Amino acid sequence: MNLMYRLPVIMMSALLIAGCGNLKTSDVLSRTGEALSKIGQKVPAADLDQEIKPLFDQPYIDPLTEYLHRYAGDPARTAQLEKVREERESRCAAIARRYNADEITETGLESYRRGYSFSCPQDVAAYEARLEAMPRAQAPEPSRPAASESLKGESGGHDENLAVSGQLNDCYLLTRIRNFSGALEACRGLAESGVAGAQASMAQIQNALGDHESAYRWALKAAPESGQAAYLLGEMYAQGAGVAQDKSKAAKWFLTSAELGHAGAQDALDNLVSSSAGANAN
Repeated sequence: MNLMYRLPVIMMSALLIAGCGNLKTSDVLSRTGEALSKIGQKVPAADLDQEIKPLFDQPYIDPLTEYLHRYAGDPARTAQLEKVREERESRCAAIARRYNADEITETGLESYRRGYSFSCPQDVAAYEARLEAMPRAQAPEPSRPAASESLKGESGGHDENLAVSGQLNDCYLLTRIRNFSGALEACRGLAESGVAGAQASMAQIQNALGDHESAYRWALKAAPESGQAAYLLGEMYAQGAGVAQDKSKAAKWFLTSAELGHAGAQDALDNLVSSSAGANAN
């Protein structure tokens, strides 16, 4: 006897044993039919949309990031994850506009780090790059040589460093605003010359464009120095994006990312361990 016929019989028998003779047979059959109709059903998309509605109703960014970490790689929530990701990027962009509208300062950087390193690390990195690219104030010298002699013996290294910092700043900013064609142009030369930050940006760009093979290659180059690149490798292994899914390798790279100072890596590692433990328990 298959499940469709056994379940009503079992439920009817249980009711009779419990002395529920005053419950109408039609009520029992109606409720049994409802129970059977739900077997094997997926959670409706509308219910999942209701699940994320409170995230959009509250003003903070970190709850969005926590949702993305908790359900990363869940195929049932693909649409919801994309909506939450877009909302987080929109809020991070608004915060970036606010910080960059004011003077770029060390105090501003510390404030930015404290408030938004977890959810908007790339924006914080771009702000830091802009600060580093700014000429530093120098103490006045007792005397200055004549203009015609002031350049003698100078290597030009300072100007070159400023140029590299400016290009790296462009690389970060263009990546953040998802101007990928411009970001590729700004980042590629630096990445090929071994600048870890530019390599990490190249990995993010290629991952966003769906070229997971290139994303993996660039992330692997940058990961020993870049928490962002190590974090991306952890996500790729956790989700099986471009590589075979491997939770142990994902944990390794999340741990590396945390050790390099990535704000969200420890939470991602904890969530990965918790989900793996839950799967093993089942």
